[in-house]
Amino acid sequence: MTGPDNIPLRPVGVEAAHQHAAAYEAPYRWFIAASLALGIGGGFLLSVLLPLARAFAWQWGAGVRWLALAQAHGQLQLIGFGGLFAMGMAFRLMPRFSGRPLAYRALVPALIPMVASSLILRSIAQPWSDGALRDAGLIVSAALLLAAGAAFAAIVGRTLVHRDSRADATGYFFVLGALGFVAGAVLNLLQVIEMARDGLPLAPVSNQTAQIFTQQYGFLIMFVSGVGSRAVPTFTGVPRRPNASRVAAVVLASGVALFAGATLWIAYRSPSTAVARAGDGGLLLTAAAFAMLVWLTGALWPSKHRVAAASQTAFWFVRSAFAWMLVAAVLTAWYGIRAFADGSMPDLFELDAIRHTLTIGVLTMMIVGMVATLLATEPDAPP
Repeated sequence: MTGPDNIPLRPVGVEAAHQHAAAYEAPYRWFIAASLALGIGGGFLLSVLLPLARAFAWQWGAGVRWLALAQAHGQLQLIGFGGLFAMGMAFRLMPRFSGRPLAYRALVPALIPMVASSLILRSIAQPWSDGALRDAGLIVSAALLLAAGAAFAAIVGRTLVHRDSRADATGYFFVLGALGFVAGAVLNLLQVIEMARDGLPLAPVSNQTAQIFTQQYGFLIMFVSGVGSRAVPTFTGVPRRPNASRVAAVVLASGVALFAGATLWIAYRSPSTAVARAGDGGLLLTAAAFAMLVWLTGALWPSKHRVAAASQTAFWFVRSAFAWMLVAAVLTAWYGIRAFADGSMPDLFELDAIRHTLTIGVLTMMIVGMVATLLATEPDAPP
C-alpha cells in the first residue's frame, strides 16, 4: 500500500470519513506554520537567549524581568509551539477518525490569531514594569486564551461526542485533552487576575505548577496519546486495543486531576502529608498511563509496518518520541515513589526534568516527525 493515506497522519479510514474530509479540509498547515513561527521565533529563541543573558550578565539577565521572560518562554513553547500544532492536527484528523464533519467550522480560522495574539501580548506585557497598562495586557491575554480554549473544546466536543462518531478511544483522548486546554486557560486567567490584584511581577512558581502540568499533561500529552494510540499501531502492525486505550485515557486524566488538585490545595490552603501523597499518586498514575501508551503503539520494537517509503525516515522521529515517553514514565515513577515515601511532593527541579523530557523528547520529536512526513508525502498540496 502506498500514497499519503499510509502515513502516521492519515490512517486508512472508511469512505464516509473521506467524503467528509473532501467536503471541508481544515487549514491545518496554517496551524503548523503558526506553531513553528511561535516556537522558533519565540520559545526556542528565548531558550537560547535566557541562559546567555545569565552567563554574560546582560542587563536583563537577572531579576524579575528574566523570570518573567522565562515564564513567557514556557507558555510560548507549550501553547504556541505544541498547542497550535495539536489543534491543527486535531482538526485534520477528527473527521477521518470519527467519520463526521468538523463542527463549528467558522470558528477554526479565528483560533490562530486568538492564541498567537494572547501569547505575544503576554510576552510583551509581563516583563514590563508594574502599571495598569501591564495588568490590562495580561488580563486581555489570558481572556483571549480562555476564549480560544472554549471555542476549541466546543469544536472537539460537538464533532466527537455524537452517537454517529466512530472515534472510539481517540475520542476519549481528544475530548479530555480539550477539557485540559480549558482547565489550563482558567488557571492561567485566575493567576493573571491574582498578579494584577496583588501587584505581583510574576505568577508564583508554586501556584503555576498546576497550570503548567494541566497544559502539558492534560492537553498536549493527551492529544499526542490520542493520535499515537490510534494511528501508530496502524503503521507498526500492532493490533489496536480500544478498551485498553480508553483505560489509558482515563488513567492519564485521573493522574492529571489528582496532581493538579493537590498542588493547588498546597499552594492556596495548607501543605500536609496526606495531600502531598495524593499528588504523588497522581504522578504515579501518569507514569502508568505513559507505559501503557508505549505498549499500545508498539513503536519501540521492530515489526512489519505499512509506512510509505517516503515516510520511513520521518517515522523514526515518532518512534523516538515514544522512547522518550518511556524515559518520562521511568523518571515520573522514580520521583513519585521517592516523594511518596518521604510524604512530600517532588521538588521543582525534578518536575522540570520530567517537563523538558516530555517537551523536547516527546512533543518536539512527534511534531518534527509529523511535519517531515507531511513534507515527504504531500509536498505540492495547497494549504
